[in-house]
Amino acid sequence: MPGFLDDEAQVWFDENDTAPSMDEMEAVTLTLPLKRTLFPTKPVDVRLRTDYLKAIQQVAERQGVPYQMLVQRWLMEKLSQEAPDLIVS
Repeated sequence: MPGFLDDEAQVWFDENDTAPSMDEMEAVTLTLPLKRTLFPTKPVDVRLRTDYLKAIQQVAERQGVPYQMLVQRWLMEKLSQEAPDLIVS
């Protein structure tokens, strides 16, 4: 579960089997309020070389994310470097 646990917890869960103690664990019924912020979006038509698109799709597959999300992440990283004053949080 990368991204959900801090590094120390991730290492612990990777190295320890919790299956034998599952029956002893207490069920947790915790409700967390979620606030979803929707930003307006607009589709953009971008022409890419087919080999570039294929490479992007392969990287996205390795990371387990849709390729459009990966492209958006990369664009935001570059935008934060080049024009951080233009980014609305």
